[in-house]
Amino acid sequence: MLRKLLYSAFGVIGSREVRAFEQESHTVASSQSRRLLDIISANCETVYGKEHSFASIKSVSDFQKSVPINVYDSIQPYIERAAKGEANVLTADPPFMFATTSGTTGARKLIPINRAYVKEFRRASVVSGYTLLKNFPGVARGVSLSVFSPAEENRTSGGIPCGAITGRLYLEEPPLIRKYISPIPYDVFMIDDYESRYYTLLRCALVLPISSLYTLNPSTIVLIGKRLQKYAAPLIKDIERGTYSPPGPVAPAIKSKLSKLFTANSARARELSALSAAGLFTPDKVWPTLALISCWTRAAAAFYLKDFPQFYGSVPVCDITYGASEGRGTVCVGPDQQALAIRSHFFEFVLEDEIDAPNATALTAEQLEVGKNYYILFTTSAGLFRYNLHDIVKVVGWYNNTPLLEFQHKGGNISSFTGEKVTESQVTAAASATIAVTGAKVRFFTVVPEFRPEPHYELWVEFEETDGLDAAKLIERISAEFDRQMGEKNVEYQTKRDSQRLSPAAGKILPAGSYDELRRNLVSQGVPDAQIKVSHLNPKAEVRQYLESQLTECPARF
Repeated sequence: MLRKLLYSAFGVIGSREVRAFEQESHTVASSQSRRLLDIISANCETVYGKEHSFASIKSVSDFQKSVPINVYDSIQPYIERAAKGEANVLTADPPFMFATTSGTTGARKLIPINRAYVKEFRRASVVSGYTLLKNFPGVARGVSLSVFSPAEENRTSGGIPCGAITGRLYLEEPPLIRKYISPIPYDVFMIDDYESRYYTLLRCALVLPISSLYTLNPSTIVLIGKRLQKYAAPLIKDIERGTYSPPGPVAPAIKSKLSKLFTANSARARELSALSAAGLFTPDKVWPTLALISCWTRAAAAFYLKDFPQFYGSVPVCDITYGASEGRGTVCVGPDQQALAIRSHFFEFVLEDEIDAPNATALTAEQLEVGKNYYILFTTSAGLFRYNLHDIVKVVGWYNNTPLLEFQHKGGNISSFTGEKVTESQVTAAASATIAVTGAKVRFFTVVPEFRPEPHYELWVEFEETDGLDAAKLIERISAEFDRQMGEKNVEYQTKRDSQRLSPAAGKILPAGSYDELRRNLVSQGVPDAQIKVSHLNPKAEVRQYLESQLTECPARF
């Protein structure tokens, strides 16, 4: 069978990259130095390279002296020039697309992607894929169900596509891989209506021998299980008849194209009907070949794992490794073991407590210590040099001489259930706009992320006065407006709301005087009065505990 041959071929290719990684993992300092100098030498003649004396850089120390630590704002002017089509700005190898990701101010960031970067990214993917196949051989008995976003959502003023790197990487796969290993049609992910998108995904997948689920967000894995049960009857009917009946709108061209793929399969429909009648219409039962789920399992994402057994039984779950559009941070070297992706990019690290110091020391991989948390800095072939993603990782061990890492959380006050990356500035802007629109007189507010009953954000409000005020009615209006404003301030928040991975914002009322009493309590505990600052997003545990005890009884959801 061709699928078996493709898996075998990948095993051969993968073993070569694994051997190279294994060898370099013993000599991480020299390996990382070579990686850096390769990136620098390739971009000496760029605008950024000339401004930062790339031609004179001969060592890691030279690099650190010549190039400042960057965040998106500091490198954005160069990205904007490249987005307009100007050549040789950040990299000699021009970007062929820009990955879009949510920024701290709500506007989308544009992350340059070029061919050299894709090659770097794929090195880590090959090592991780090989390791997963070795540890979960059942994956080779079927096909992968991957979930991604469109590779092109719009274009820059220079005509360069902008979209999701996950979609672009899928399109970069060889046609045989897309046909026999990842056969869910790309058109599925071009469907705008989320209910129809998941229905179509399941309509395709239910007639395939799915052996692995591969997607970043575990909330998506849960959503697949829920939608499978919600649409059991129409899905089975469509499979029996060879029809396609999505619950919502689908662009005619896409619907016509997909409809041609479906044929009647009465035998499969009988199998599924029997499972449904027995109350066993769950992913682990409809896909008995399912051997692995790969997704985020760390930090806030771990919450969703509690719901997996309900839908997936005892199917093994393995972390998808740490990475982002900006770069690939780790590779899988064994179940629950992620080593720094030393053959992909050049990395530096700053101790978590030192990131804001004027002369923070940037360490290289071999200088790290087990048990400590660090901000991770990426230098990639796509033009992100000493780039601080504001991600914090923890060193949990060593693979030969290469650090094993675990993602901990975003640096700063950022909340993210499913990738929305809500920041305090966004919350403040949204709440301020809400107060202006509703005319409410608010003394104090804070926003708290809540996991149950579904992930959502709660806005806790203390009104300046309550006499003659229909507080319950006003908080209902405030909740709806705040939810709308958050969607405007953060595009990813709206995306997650549209896909139902985030539920609507909720409102709760704090009694009059709560803030003043809180201040008094903090002062009594030794906090200087002048230094009291209660966060507008996810306040510290002791503050949250106090405020929660003061909440008045009112509907939590609207």
